[in-house]
Amino acid sequence: MKGKRTGQRAGDGGTTPPAPVLPGPKDPADGPITVSQLAARIDHAIKGGLPDRFTVVGEISSLAHRTHYYFSLKDEQAVISAVVFASSAARMGYTPRHGDSVIAKGRIEYYAPAGRISLIVTSMTPVGEGELERRYKQLCEELRQLGWFDQDLKKPLPTFPRRIAVITSKDGAAVQDVIDTLKRRCPAIELMIVDVRVQGPQAKGQIASAISKLNAARDRLGIEALLITRGGGSMEDLWAFNEPEVARAIRDSHLPVVAAIGHETDLTIAELVADERCATPTQAAMRLSPDRQALREQVASLIGRLDRTVRGELRYEQQRLENITASRSMSDPRHVIAIHRDRLQSRVARMTGALRHATGARRARLDTLTIRLTRHQPSAVHARREENLSQLTARLGRVMRRSIAARREDLTALSRELHAIGPAQVLARGFSVTTAPDGTILRSTADARPGQPIVTTLADGKVRSVVEGGDDQSVDPRLRARTKAPGRRSGRSKPPDPGQPGLFG
Repeated sequence: MKGKRTGQRAGDGGTTPPAPVLPGPKDPADGPITVSQLAARIDHAIKGGLPDRFTVVGEISSLAHRTHYYFSLKDEQAVISAVVFASSAARMGYTPRHGDSVIAKGRIEYYAPAGRISLIVTSMTPVGEGELERRYKQLCEELRQLGWFDQDLKKPLPTFPRRIAVITSKDGAAVQDVIDTLKRRCPAIELMIVDVRVQGPQAKGQIASAISKLNAARDRLGIEALLITRGGGSMEDLWAFNEPEVARAIRDSHLPVVAAIGHETDLTIAELVADERCATPTQAAMRLSPDRQALREQVASLIGRLDRTVRGELRYEQQRLENITASRSMSDPRHVIAIHRDRLQSRVARMTGALRHATGARRARLDTLTIRLTRHQPSAVHARREENLSQLTARLGRVMRRSIAARREDLTALSRELHAIGPAQVLARGFSVTTAPDGTILRSTADARPGQPIVTTLADGKVRSVVEGGDDQSVDPRLRARTKAPGRRSGRSKPPDPGQPGLFG
């Protein structure tokens, strides 16, 4: 390798001399080399084959602060370890935060004791929020608007569950922590380990499916709670627990769900939707299980209280028994019999007096009811009603006779008035009515046409005639008026019949 440059030892921030090229075979086929020799060659190749400084754009992930800042810089396709020593952090005026997108300047170093290639950052400035962090905040806001984080929707955890289903990877350290904790605290609780992927593109589907299937079979399997857990990791590693599909499955779960994802500083959407969030798998197992030792102490305390209560009751009843035994009643039973005899006689006397009083009151009430019943016998009631009916009948007859007489007088007066103004009386006074054959009244000479037959109604009959013209010379003699009174007798005319229908009869 041609290039040589100074390096910075991870952990102290100081400079180191150029890495020496250790002697060794030039070709691996010439013979084996030590790990140190291989590490030296890797370090020499990196320093000789890469520029002294790099400017890298990436997102901070897996941030840890222990004097120095240790984290990863990542994009969508790659991740590289990075470190900012305390001396550089004090100069750059920016505090690294998980999820920030930054522009980092520094150099690449190979740290042989750990076998790790890292970017030693000397300056760093933020360029905006990371994509995953932005998506996380957006999902949180959407689900918060839907009310999925509301405490009112959280289900209570069982006090003493008989069986718990643990949804995690069977090869992870988290499941062993849960098993060890439950064995130590309460071995009576059964565990059902549901093996799923907790990282990668298939993880979200397997986790959501496991939650749904366990809920569907909860009665058959006897499951009373779900525990979703996994160990720590970067935000990318934990992203399956931020997927809406997993959050919906937890929200729709009928079983209470406890979530313990990653480390205490990690907070996933699954934990926000779950009924309870715990910092670690061990804490989650402790939250779901009662402490065996605490249960023993509680049982011992209850046994002690029960023993004290029973002993106290026994002492009280024993004292009562002793008092009864020492009383005069127990020593001389005749005294007890005398007391009860006197009490019985007193009660008999009181009962006899009360019975006499009640009997007298009932007899007086019976006499009163008898008198009232006599007044209301059917024969008396019938006689009073018959007399009342006779009076009403007489009154009704008088009223009806007076009413009929008044109506007869009114009818007679109306008849006389109607006869006086009737059409027959008008005709009797010398008036007549002329009509056409169809009965239409002729009210004017204009209504009559020459040659038209007409009928003239008089008081004693009808005269039929034909209308002639105004000039006798121009009128056909056959059209001259001819009158006849069919059925008319000579002499005095017969007075009109009062029953004649009138002018139009």
